[in-house]
Amino acid sequence: MKVIGRLRDYYNRVMDLPDAPSKVALGAALGVAFDFLPIPIISIPIAYMVARVIGGNGLAGALTAAFFKWAVPFFYVLNVATGNLLLGFKVPEDTVTLSAMHMPHLWLDQLVELGLPFLVGAVVNAVLAWLALYFVVRRLLLLRHSRKGIAQ
Repeated sequence: MKVIGRLRDYYNRVMDLPDAPSKVALGAALGVAFDFLPIPIISIPIAYMVARVIGGNGLAGALTAAFFKWAVPFFYVLNVATGNLLLGFKVPEDTVTLSAMHMPHLWLDQLVELGLPFLVGAVVNAVLAWLALYFVVRRLLLLRHSRKGIAQ
């Protein structure tokens, strides 16, 4: 299956979940937000559990966290860049490049060396991603439901 087909399949799976738009949006936003944090594999069940605990759709959280695993290396480099920008640190360019180019099992080792800028960037980016995705998904769901004539 091509990338566009997978993206469309994921989109339809999340959008067709039988729950209130705000709950599905909350779960989906949490799934992406947890991918910014340094909890690589366990972010999927954590996104599910946290979404359920705070009243969101757990399946939307797990699906979104699983779908965006391919983007985690990009998210981690973005975390370092954001942390450096906010804290005014200067990390050598080769450190960020090496952490992005190594094999997956070495990413965390490289990122641990980056320390505080990575953690600050992770928290800021997770919050921003959550906010952006929550409002976008909620709006898309409301539009989709109004087109299909589904009562909210």
